[in-house]
Amino acid sequence: MRTLNFKFLFPNYGGTTQLFLDYIYNFKNVARYYAYDFNDFNIGLIQNVLAGYKNRNKVAEILRRQNLSLGNRYAGENIDLFEKENTLAVVTGQQVGLFTGPVYTIYKIISAIKLSSALAEKFPEYNFVPVFYLEGEDHDFFEANNAKIFNSNNELVKIEFIPEHIPKENYGPVGALKFDKKIKDVLNKIESELQDSEFKSEIMNLLRYAYDEGVNFTEAFVRFCSELFKDFGLIFLDPSDPELKQLLLPIFRKEIEEHPKLAGLIIDVSAELERKYHAQVKPRPLNLFLIYKDGRFPIEPDEQEGMFKLKGIRFKFSKGELINILETNPQLLSPNVVLRPICQDTLLPTVAYVAGPSEIAYFAQFKPAYDYFNIQMPVIFPRISATLIEPKVKKILDKYQIDIREVYTDFQSLAKKIILSNSEVDIQGFFDSVKSQFELLLEGIKSFVSGIDPSLSDAVTNSSGKILYHINSIYEKALSASQRKNEIANQQIQKLKLNLLPEDELQERVLNITYFLNKYSFGLISKLFDELEIFEFNHQFVYL
Repeated sequence: MRTLNFKFLFPNYGGTTQLFLDYIYNFKNVARYYAYDFNDFNIGLIQNVLAGYKNRNKVAEILRRQNLSLGNRYAGENIDLFEKENTLAVVTGQQVGLFTGPVYTIYKIISAIKLSSALAEKFPEYNFVPVFYLEGEDHDFFEANNAKIFNSNNELVKIEFIPEHIPKENYGPVGALKFDKKIKDVLNKIESELQDSEFKSEIMNLLRYAYDEGVNFTEAFVRFCSELFKDFGLIFLDPSDPELKQLLLPIFRKEIEEHPKLAGLIIDVSAELERKYHAQVKPRPLNLFLIYKDGRFPIEPDEQEGMFKLKGIRFKFSKGELINILETNPQLLSPNVVLRPICQDTLLPTVAYVAGPSEIAYFAQFKPAYDYFNIQMPVIFPRISATLIEPKVKKILDKYQIDIREVYTDFQSLAKKIILSNSEVDIQGFFDSVKSQFELLLEGIKSFVSGIDPSLSDAVTNSSGKILYHINSIYEKALSASQRKNEIANQQIQKLKLNLLPEDELQERVLNITYFLNKYSFGLISKLFDELEIFEFNHQFVYL
């Protein structure tokens, strides 16, 4: 397996906005929205993070308890390091999707582990540990309940968990949702869809261990990922822990007492961003959720002064009642996207957060939030972005001598090129000749009639446009007919697109890692560590 090393800018898919592209390639254009340049880790940053961090002993104690209870047996040494005053965290996070969700979650973890090692080498007097922040408090169940793989017929299939009893209104935090007996059907489904391989029983054994009846989404995610990355000491943090919520009381209280001040600060920077870029996130007057009757709902100020309500249901409460919940049951409160990074970097000494394109865009709005809470904003470090190219895909690329960059720039033109190159007749050459001859003929007609009456020249021009339109229409129909005749080429074009751009998205945003593990073994994880570069800030291609 080898990585393609040529420079390839991020394809225009999956969050590659102009803001993100400027962040990667023209950082000076967006520098004022971030605390640090991701290319410049320095002692000043490290000292600022360590000086502001207050929760080390308590968080270390909770991490040790959490990781053992969640099934992660491999983080002990790194948690020992975490207890030391000179240790910083390289953090990444993601929703706890079924079987880890899209494969970019795996790239995030690899990025965080490799960056930790690189920083430890650069700053040997400090320690750096990778931490995965489990976003199990999200309540978008239908984003987390599925995984997509190719089956044995190379068809993209969606493996989906639907509980036996579906809530009427709101699933609540997805991470806390336990798998019922329906998970056995899900496991049987993925087993039947995955093609037979020498590694299939091993991957299915791990899936059945991790995703068992009675286990919740968060625990299953940790069980699965900790085994994949058992050689790297990855630490997991579950922010829903009641003891961690106690450490967040000052953040939540300030937001309740002073709202909508934070929202106003975010709105101001958002308005500035929108003059050139876009605003990824819309803040709320109060950036907190409340768990109520097993659902998770945004808290909103009510029209009645001093009162609050939950969005989407008829439930009101006073500020005093909200403060009472904060003081007695803070685990019922959770941050939205605006407050989540603030909570994360209160709980952890975060030197860098490994982020995807959309996250990098929304962090551009959050610098005022860090200043408002007097917390050090970390480096926002771009995660690895990659496409895995299987032998079956490479065979097509080689057969038609395709530069892989063409797939991501203009796939429609590439498809035409393949059809034309495979045609028994030179369709392109014939119609180019026809159009050339026709244009010469029209020039002769135009010259002749202009000598009779100059106004007739416009009539010739108008007529020629219509005739050329019909010639092009016939050309397209000839291409389509040729495409139908050449079914093998057409199938290979569709296979190429399905494997590299499934659902018109980057592969990393659609496919699940289980598909690749089943075909290439658990050793794939180590090989990805070896091949993927964290300081190569371009989209990478890895040949399997």
